[in-house]
Amino acid sequence: MKHALITTEEGAGAYAPESPSSARVPHLTAAAFSVTAATRDAIERASEDRRLTRVKIKVSDGGIAKACQVFETKRTPSLLIIEVTSAGAALLKQLDSLAEVCDPGTKVVVIGAENDITLYRELMGRGIAEYLVGPITPLTYVATVQRLFAQAAATRLGKVYAFVGAKGGVGASTLAQNVAWTIAEEQASPTLLLDLDFRFGSAAVNLNLKPVTGLAKYLSDPDKLDAALLDRLIVPRGDYLNVLPGFDDQLGDADPAPDAVERLIEIARASFPFVLLDLPHDWSAASRDALTSADEVIVVASPDLANLRNARALMARVRALRPNDALPRVVMNTCHMPRRKEITPDKFAKSIGGNACTAIAFDSATFGNAAAEGRTIREQAPRSKVQGAVKHLAQDLMEPGKGISRGWLGKLLGRG
Repeated sequence: MKHALITTEEGAGAYAPESPSSARVPHLTAAAFSVTAATRDAIERASEDRRLTRVKIKVSDGGIAKACQVFETKRTPSLLIIEVTSAGAALLKQLDSLAEVCDPGTKVVVIGAENDITLYRELMGRGIAEYLVGPITPLTYVATVQRLFAQAAATRLGKVYAFVGAKGGVGASTLAQNVAWTIAEEQASPTLLLDLDFRFGSAAVNLNLKPVTGLAKYLSDPDKLDAALLDRLIVPRGDYLNVLPGFDDQLGDADPAPDAVERLIEIARASFPFVLLDLPHDWSAASRDALTSADEVIVVASPDLANLRNARALMARVRALRPNDALPRVVMNTCHMPRRKEITPDKFAKSIGGNACTAIAFDSATFGNAAAEGRTIREQAPRSKVQGAVKHLAQDLMEPGKGISRGWLGKLLGRG
């Protein structure tokens, strides 16, 4: 990677790779800690730039000490900008403290006062994503964020998880909605839930959202679909979750084009780190495309014979569609229902030739109360056993990042 000292017309010199391009940065979270009014103003002005409209940033006063205090008990975002007044050994000592609270994947940008190429190279070698000499300009900040995220967006695609029910009414949609919310909150990362049951999906009702106007028109002509349009169609739910809730007119005449769903998933995974698909209970070309495109498939079933028959057929077909992928994950929902004879999760898994099933106990009161209030289980009953099971499933889906401890920056700083 080649770095050069450049000077912009707006202000002082800064280490920055280039002037801003037209590339838009994908959805991500960021936090900035400034010690000067000039830096705070530059970042706030840059945050209004059209290329950074997908970046959700919080700007706070204070340097490394404040950042360590804030993130001692919460996850660090995708991008962390820290302004410092110290340099040399004192700066490295402060970075040692920051290393203890940094999560995997967080890119750290340091803004300092010392225009020293030796310090710059030392920080680069120790794992800092970029060092900028203050006072920075809005354009310097935009160009830096673009280099760190926009240019890599084409090759760094988000993970896609497809939820499909073995039978109608098994709770696949409710589970997808709650897992999506839990992932978004636990990871503190932009997450997208696509309700692909465009006509009769339940995301809008269960999450208390208004359906999108005009979605049917765009899905009938996939050539019109792009990232900018998706941003206009999705509905935010909280700080991190975004939802595409389906048609506003369930019984309208427009039908999605054959390749609309596949196109929609491609756009979504290029913009969001996590994408969850709630598939309708049918066997259409669109559903097959979604199952083929997903990184992981989650089959939701109830412990009875009808579900066993359907799950066995579904597993066989998914294996054929995805011969080189891991087996679908099977979730047994509504288990231990009173006065119902059930197939145990172990026998169910053995019958369909899959791995051990995740079991979620029947709890109509908790799910029903949450749905009636337009809330998720995490919001309605965060300490319930049901939410514990949902959280466990969400953590299992996040397995690639599991086991990587905080303090990753410390290893890069030579402390690990």
